[in-house]
Amino acid sequence: MLRFPNPGSTLSNFVAVYAAAFNRFRGQVVDLDNIVQATVEANLATSSGHMGGEAIARSTRQDRSRDPLYNQLKMYAELFRSLGWLRSTEASALNYTFTLLGEQVVAAGRQWQPLLEETVLGIAYPSHVLDLRGEHYIRPFATILKTMLACNGGLSRDEMIVAPLSASTDRSPDALAALAAKVNALRETPDHIKSALEELKEERGIQINTLRNYTRWPLAVLRDLGWTEKDKEPYRSSKKTFEIHRLTPHGKARALSLLDAVDLRTDQVDSLDFNQKRALSRQAHFSMMERSGFDLASVEAELRADRELVHSALNALQVPIEKPILFSPFQSLSVADSSSIFPTPDASPAERHAQEKLDGIEVGRGSREHLFVAPKYVEAQTDDEDEDLAGLRRELEELVQSTPTLDAAATVFAESRRQNTQTLFYPLVTQLFRLMGFPSDYSRAGVNYQRWDACVWLHDLALPIEIKSPTEELFLSTKAIRQAIENKVILLSRGGLETRHELSTLVVGYQIPNERGDMSMLIDDVHAAFGFKIGVLDLKTLSFLALKAVVEDVSVAEDQLSELKGFLNV
Repeated sequence: MLRFPNPGSTLSNFVAVYAAAFNRFRGQVVDLDNIVQATVEANLATSSGHMGGEAIARSTRQDRSRDPLYNQLKMYAELFRSLGWLRSTEASALNYTFTLLGEQVVAAGRQWQPLLEETVLGIAYPSHVLDLRGEHYIRPFATILKTMLACNGGLSRDEMIVAPLSASTDRSPDALAALAAKVNALRETPDHIKSALEELKEERGIQINTLRNYTRWPLAVLRDLGWTEKDKEPYRSSKKTFEIHRLTPHGKARALSLLDAVDLRTDQVDSLDFNQKRALSRQAHFSMMERSGFDLASVEAELRADRELVHSALNALQVPIEKPILFSPFQSLSVADSSSIFPTPDASPAERHAQEKLDGIEVGRGSREHLFVAPKYVEAQTDDEDEDLAGLRRELEELVQSTPTLDAAATVFAESRRQNTQTLFYPLVTQLFRLMGFPSDYSRAGVNYQRWDACVWLHDLALPIEIKSPTEELFLSTKAIRQAIENKVILLSRGGLETRHELSTLVVGYQIPNERGDMSMLIDDVHAAFGFKIGVLDLKTLSFLALKAVVEDVSVAEDQLSELKGFLNV
């Protein structure tokens, strides 16, 4: 059975641990103690109830196998290697360098999820990245999703254990059909799955609880990426039901996309000559980046030059040319090959300059870094006696009690408002601003001169707000930017509220688009042409700030909100 380590965190914390290590030690060879240090410095891990240096002191053991932090970060490192974000040096398996792919995950900032999805699907065995126990010739997460498609849209945890995670291969023409048949046979009565688990326990010499522990990280991935949700499935010959992890519409779309992709494995790519391998690897990597929302304009010429070699490589492998390629070079190739094909973040300045357009700098945030603004916190000036806010305040306080972090609470809150129409969403936005200590109100329907949806008052001056409810558009678009410009122009020309040209005009929606999209460029262009500052907040950011105000009595600084240009990046 495939055994995934379980560091015991949410995916947001998982990405934060990698970012902390990358930002602390970028360009260096690191060991596990370095990663522990970076994680503790970022307050992302504790030991014996302590943080910082005291946590490391209390965790460190002469026998490293008994060192809690060391072993927890060892599990993180193993998963980072599987995802292609970290790779072992040729000298030592426990010394690591950061990869270009990992650099791009960090560059994605809050929009890491699409790229994490790609790298989860990029895990395939065997590879030159990990030495794996047993014989496995499989792309595990892709196999899980496709098996779910074939099994009434989902799998239980135990079905996942005895079927896709225990499969030796997914490459034979009938492999998927055999897995689906095996799962469907287990759904006759509760005794069928129980017997299958017992048989696997005896065959592998592993206790059932241990087998189940190996599924914790895969199940967290399926859940936190929004691919599955819990549901109930009936046994065919019993009145009982069992818990199933059912594909969401997003998960089903992902699974269906896999059926139309060319799934390349390491041995196939290794059979090509080096020029073909390099061209195909570049094409596969940057196609993955494009699917994740990165702008590839700066590498289009280089990718075009590779096209003939890519076609010759695909012809040599006898696979279709026109289909999407499922292959992640940083998760498959040897260190020597990936270092030759892609520059490393710790390369010399001369090497990095020579490969500038292919090293991911222009593909990541690049020149748009300035648009992602970290909040500057000050003491909140909130009105605890405002009865209109009592229900929302109570809801946020209860969320804090039931979730591990404020970020998790904000995520749950935002998800609960996913179906909100204008009628519910507009007042909610103003209430969240009020919880942060800023007077706010929304405009009355049918009042033509009030073109803005809402406003925030900073003393006697107003910032207009363009609001997009999730039922209008789930992801904010450039349309919202254009309407925010109209709000500012109308307010300055017709009056109605006291404001000034240099104050921001705000946009609030359910979720911001990819940070490398047209929206960020338009924000810069509008400021360059007209001097208007456009500030953007999504619901999760706004609810996170409201939670900070309720729980910690701090809020974003007034001068920062009044001059916000770009995305407030909590």
